[in-house]
Amino acid sequence: MAGWRGRPGFRTVLNFVACVLGVVSPCLGAVGRHTMGECVDRQGRAQRCMPEFENAAFNKLVVATNTCGDPPIEYCLQTGVTGVTKSCHMCDSSNPRLTHPPRYLTDFNNDDNTTWWQSETMLQGVQYPNEVNITLSLGKSFDITYVRLKFHTSRPESFAIYKRTTEDGEWIPYQYYSGSCRSTFQKINRGVITNRDETEAICTDEFSDISPLTGGNVAFSTLEGRPSAYNFDNSLTLQDFVTATDIRVTLNRINSFGDEVFRDPKVLKSYYYAISDFAVGGRCKCNGHAASCEANVNTGGGGARLICVCEHNTAGVDCDRCLPMFNDRPWGRATASDSHECQACNCNNLADSCEFDSDLYRRTGHGGRCIGCRQNTAGPNCERCLEYYYRAQQSDPCQPCNCNPLGSIQQQCDPLGRCQCKPGVGGDKCDRCQDGHFGLSEAGCRQCSCDSAGTVNNAGACDQVTGQCQCKQNVEGPRCDRCKPGYFNLDSTNPSGCISCFCYGHSAKCAVASGYAASVISTPFTTAPRYQYGPRFSTFTHGQRGWTGEDRFGNEREIRWTQVGENLGATADSQEPIYFVAPAEYLGNQRLSYGQTLTFKLRVDPEDVRLSAEDIVLEGNGIRLSAAMTAQQNPMPRRVNQEYSFRLHEDPSLGWNQRLTSFDFNRLLSNLTSVKIRGTYTDRGRGFLDDVRLNTAVRSGAQPAASWVEVCECPEGLTGQFCEQVVPGYKQENPQLGPFSPVEQCFCNGHSASCDTVTGECSCQHNTEGIYCERCLKGYYGDATQGTPNDCQPCPCPNQAPCDLAPNGEVVCTSCTEGYIGDRCERCMDGYYGDPIGQYGQPRPCQRCICSGNIDENAVGNCNSITGECLKCVYFTTGTACERCLPGYYGDATSFPKPPCKPCNCYQFGTQAGGECDQNTGQCPCLSNVVGLQCDRCVDGYWNINSGSGCEVCDCDTTGSLDTSCELNSGQCQCKPGVGGRRCEKCLANHYGFSNSGCTACDCDPRGSLSLQCDEFGSCPCREGVVGDKCDACKENYYDVARGCIECPACYGLVQDKVDDHREKLRQLRDLINNVGVNPDLINDQKFEERLKQVEELAKDLLNEARKAAGGAGINADSLREALDALRDKVNEIEKAKNNAQATTNDAKVKVQDADETIRRIQDKLREANNYLDNEGKQALDEAEQAAANFGQGSREMQELAEQAKALANDQTEDAQAIEDTANQALQTSKDALKAVRDALAGQGDIANKRIPDLERKLQDAEEQLDKVNREAADALANAEASADRATKILANAQARQPNIDVDDLKRQTAAIKDEAENSLLPDLAKLEADNRQTVNDINDNYDAAEQLLKDAQDKQDVIDQLLARADAANDKAEQAEEKGRETLGEAQKTLEYLSNFEAKVQESKAKADEALGKEAEIRRIIDEAVSTTDQAEAALGSADSDARTAKKTAEQAKQIAEGAAADAKQVKEDAATIYDQATAVNNNADELKGDVDSAENTFNQKKRQADDDETRVNAAMDAANDAQRKADVAMAKVQGTLDRVNKILEQLDQIDPPDAGKLTELQKEYDDLKAELDALRINQLMLNIQRLMTEQENTVTNFEAELDTLKKEVANLEDISRSLPDGCFKQEGLEDT
Repeated sequence: MAGWRGRPGFRTVLNFVACVLGVVSPCLGAVGRHTMGECVDRQGRAQRCMPEFENAAFNKLVVATNTCGDPPIEYCLQTGVTGVTKSCHMCDSSNPRLTHPPRYLTDFNNDDNTTWWQSETMLQGVQYPNEVNITLSLGKSFDITYVRLKFHTSRPESFAIYKRTTEDGEWIPYQYYSGSCRSTFQKINRGVITNRDETEAICTDEFSDISPLTGGNVAFSTLEGRPSAYNFDNSLTLQDFVTATDIRVTLNRINSFGDEVFRDPKVLKSYYYAISDFAVGGRCKCNGHAASCEANVNTGGGGARLICVCEHNTAGVDCDRCLPMFNDRPWGRATASDSHECQACNCNNLADSCEFDSDLYRRTGHGGRCIGCRQNTAGPNCERCLEYYYRAQQSDPCQPCNCNPLGSIQQQCDPLGRCQCKPGVGGDKCDRCQDGHFGLSEAGCRQCSCDSAGTVNNAGACDQVTGQCQCKQNVEGPRCDRCKPGYFNLDSTNPSGCISCFCYGHSAKCAVASGYAASVISTPFTTAPRYQYGPRFSTFTHGQRGWTGEDRFGNEREIRWTQVGENLGATADSQEPIYFVAPAEYLGNQRLSYGQTLTFKLRVDPEDVRLSAEDIVLEGNGIRLSAAMTAQQNPMPRRVNQEYSFRLHEDPSLGWNQRLTSFDFNRLLSNLTSVKIRGTYTDRGRGFLDDVRLNTAVRSGAQPAASWVEVCECPEGLTGQFCEQVVPGYKQENPQLGPFSPVEQCFCNGHSASCDTVTGECSCQHNTEGIYCERCLKGYYGDATQGTPNDCQPCPCPNQAPCDLAPNGEVVCTSCTEGYIGDRCERCMDGYYGDPIGQYGQPRPCQRCICSGNIDENAVGNCNSITGECLKCVYFTTGTACERCLPGYYGDATSFPKPPCKPCNCYQFGTQAGGECDQNTGQCPCLSNVVGLQCDRCVDGYWNINSGSGCEVCDCDTTGSLDTSCELNSGQCQCKPGVGGRRCEKCLANHYGFSNSGCTACDCDPRGSLSLQCDEFGSCPCREGVVGDKCDACKENYYDVARGCIECPACYGLVQDKVDDHREKLRQLRDLINNVGVNPDLINDQKFEERLKQVEELAKDLLNEARKAAGGAGINADSLREALDALRDKVNEIEKAKNNAQATTNDAKVKVQDADETIRRIQDKLREANNYLDNEGKQALDEAEQAAANFGQGSREMQELAEQAKALANDQTEDAQAIEDTANQALQTSKDALKAVRDALAGQGDIANKRIPDLERKLQDAEEQLDKVNREAADALANAEASADRATKILANAQARQPNIDVDDLKRQTAAIKDEAENSLLPDLAKLEADNRQTVNDINDNYDAAEQLLKDAQDKQDVIDQLLARADAANDKAEQAEEKGRETLGEAQKTLEYLSNFEAKVQESKAKADEALGKEAEIRRIIDEAVSTTDQAEAALGSADSDARTAKKTAEQAKQIAEGAAADAKQVKEDAATIYDQATAVNNNADELKGDVDSAENTFNQKKRQADDDETRVNAAMDAANDAQRKADVAMAKVQGTLDRVNKILEQLDQIDPPDAGKLTELQKEYDDLKAELDALRINQLMLNIQRLMTEQENTVTNFEAELDTLKKEVANLEDISRSLPDGCFKQEGLEDT
């Protein structure tokens, strides 16, 4: 660096270059006071901005054409001294510490840890002319300030720096360095740069010296020495010169000392290229329009590329162009004085891009020319319309003039789009003839001549091409002056021109009937000519006049007549609308109102009206027609009275919801059954109806005449004005159609001249009968179809039975009297007996055989046909009339139901040999001491029934047995505790003391006993060293009874000897005292005398104190003894009282056992109730499902269950009362005993004081025990009373809910409903019914599962199990809702698939269309019938399901209450058997368990509410799907109407013989109209809506499934809680109990 730093002027030039390129801050004054990173100044004006100056080469990709290390090579360091041993090293690319890759050129340069790139050595051929290239890729264009290289070896003798401005461009030299410039690069050394070529690369030898051998720098400044460097902003040459995307350094020749010529390998290894740093100073090139660059991965090439973050409305990688809409001035590089911000083009928002037009810029100062002007505009700024386009306002889009060249004078229109037309031509585009003209040509249009009444809109217009008049729908003729065949009454007020002939479908020829006048039907029910009624006539001046109110379900709703307003009013109490229903005067045959209007006045409050498609409803002849209130251009209902008018015609434009033909519309009016006008439109809204009129006609000669009434030309067999009457001799082919039915001649086989016109039944003669007189009367025979008066002759059969003529000519009786058979009824038929013709004596009539109902009715030959004897008795009966039971059976053979006879089943070993039971009572003949209907058990006290000789006496020991009875087979008596033997005559092993109370267990301690059997006194045989009755203690000087009492060591024998000595002395002393008392001897002992006196004094004192205590001083020894005796008596009484108390306690225990038995009986009753629910309750539920009737299920069973629960509760109350009474008696006895003791003690002295505390303690314990029993009895009584109250409430609820049910009538209704459902429902309905039945079965299964859980659980755990069962029921309910949602979705999908085929069907041929129409009508009928039946079944099943759930819920409540009573009674038992502390512990545990149960129940309630919400959402989804299906039905109806019209076109096409241009044109127009209507249906949009609803429903089902999974997890959590609870309540043993 020293070489170039010392050169004069270089630092100045470098600073200037940096200033020009924005490197350093000294040039701030030159470029203005702002930083390079800001693209706008403080005033918001654009200014030049540049990215930060940086080392552009840092960490960039470098590629070298030669790098050492692969394979590894050795190189040596150059010292510059010959003969010195060189330091050599290895270059190995596989060793990170020995590698020198190209990336070390641009990594972080650290002088402390130098890294470098290195080439192979001269030994490998690296030397001129072989060059090494190092290429640096910058990633994008940079403005280069300098290039710096730092060599790790000596600098090369020759090398060069190149650059290129594009990635695939050519390499341009920047600078050459060489000590031999001319020979190496053909350049002079140190050339001068002139203005002529400022981009010239010069050659210099400045850095070609071999020294220094390492660390030499080379710095190249791009602008140094360039003349225009100080005017860089204006020098495009230098701006391009400093631009580079890639830098290449070419190393041409290594500097050397010349010693390589000797080819010494070590010398050659010391010459190579090595560079430690490659730096490029510059800025990301953005042309002054960006302050930063950033990586962009969307530029292509597979990696992130740098691009400028452009400002000043510029774009491009280098901000080298303007944005598409900012080319109003030429693009330029930003300078210090001019930012060259791109300006926006003015395209009036009609173009997205513009281009710079230099010519336009010179002329106008704005160079932006808009490209791709929209909306038919043109011009540099899209400021004008294209030629032959126009717009009225500058802001309007340009529209094409579209002037018709035939009818226009020129193609350009005025600013309003109007063209200049020729004579007779009209329209803004001169494309049609004026009204009343036709034949557009070069000369204009000619005038038409049409009947205005028969032309469309009464305009008298004709076809503008052919001149054909444009007739109304039902009008024909060149001038549109006559009705089409089948139509009449050409009327200008009729949009269709003529009215279709009705004639009940029998004739297409009709005309206007005379003698009819226009009239009106109004609420006062007066019929008069229309002109009599003024416009202010009010129809409700006389009251309600028969008008009624209904909701949309047909339920009657209240309406009222308002006297003030003289109108009808209705008020809704919900969102359901109320309809005004017309009275009978508006109904019936109103065919004369066809084509006329129904008018009325209506006002509503409030005005927030929600219309529907059924605001006006007409019904009749199975047809339902409706329309919205705003149809036919009627106004929206408001608070003020408005008039509404609805024309009764099939015209599609009138807005009726169903497309009807003229014939069907007349058919509807011919039997009008309902007229409904919607009155309310909001929740709790009001509506008022007034001035209702139905225009009609009456027979009258008044004016105006009713020209819409027809008179028909009838075919043969019909007559009347409308062909509604049948001519005599004819009948209707289909009487169900009434006057619509075709007729045919009567057919009576020549036996009648007339028949019924409706049924066709003939008035038969000549002994004939039948509708057509086609058969002979009963009792006559012959062929009535021969047509002669003698066709039928009398039958030769008895009882005037009918007969017939066989093919062989023989007369055969065909219908014998019941019981007779044979060609002439000469025999009795099977099952009858007698002798009709007297073959066996006197003739006897045939009578039915009498066999007491004990035969198989389907069998043949049950009885003798002559005598009547029964031959095939069944049901184990016999006799001539099967009137008695077979041997071995008993019963009344003539009784019902069958079978009447039961087998005797006499027990073999208890019955006398060969004996049979009594056939009336069934009693078997028993052996001795055997009893029972079947002789199957012994008399009490007897056994061994299987001996075959009767029963033996048990002979039970009266001392050891409980009673005299024994087991039937083994004879084992019932022994008392501890007693054994068959007769209970001895103690069991290890027991003793045979007595009336049984035997006592020996309880010998096995550790110290030789045997567990004790002697008769209960003493056990002990081992050596063991003592005690039970052998449970060690002798003195023995220890460790567990090990059999081990003798102590010998030293303890001395102690034992001393103890024995002391005991012997004590014994002697005791004997001495006894001897003194018996044989006193005088002993002279002074001390003893003194001591004796002291004792005497003490005795006197005691005597005085005793006297004082006795109440007097005169008491003597006798009285004291009496007192002592009395005291002993009192003590005995106390002992007796204690025994009585103990007995009372024992009685209380017995009562507790009785309570336990009561609890057991309650539990048995509960199990019976559960079984009853499982069997009878389930059977009642099934009957309710089959009946599908609206009544509560199982009320009688519920009442019986409640009564049983009440009876059980009463039993508990009585038992608890008995326990309480017993406890009170025990308590009173204890109190009496205590009082007696205290009274006795009160009169005694100190002698009694020794036993008083002990007696008081025992009495206190007894009293506490009795108090506790009393409390527990009171608790039991309270619980029993509560149970009784709950049972009473259950009974009351059950009685309150119990409906009055006729069971027989219910069964008949059930059978009828079942038959109706089986005969009417289609397979789809059967599937739906099966699904619903499966749902009910699922409920039953869940109920059974809950019952099983209830039986298996214990105590409070039952509640948790019930919660789990109810959670399962909620899951099933959600699954049912989900299944219903899926069924609805499937129906919507089927509807969608059906609709999607309509468009293809319209395109099919006429034959296929007719076939589709036929199928569609049948399908519609079947669907309507199935839907109606399904609704009925669903309603019935839904009610049954609701009632079943109510019954189940009530049963569960009763069960829970009964279980609660059982649990309470069980608690009484447990409390009576445990101490108070244990009861307290149990109560604490129960409280904790109750808290857990409450928590679990709260969790379940939350999940249940969540399941209810899920069900609500599923119902909402089902409603949405139903709405979609309803819309699909409406669309189906519209498509059907269109299809009808297509068929009509096809029929007209079939009727056309020669081609008629006018008719073809008419048909084409009608086809176009139909196509437009079909398009207007927006079937595709409807399909999309249905698909969207399907998707929403599928999402809803998915959400339900997710929430259902969550609910199942919660249920599993509850089950885990249940399993974690303890099986019972535990107590901790006290220390005293161990």
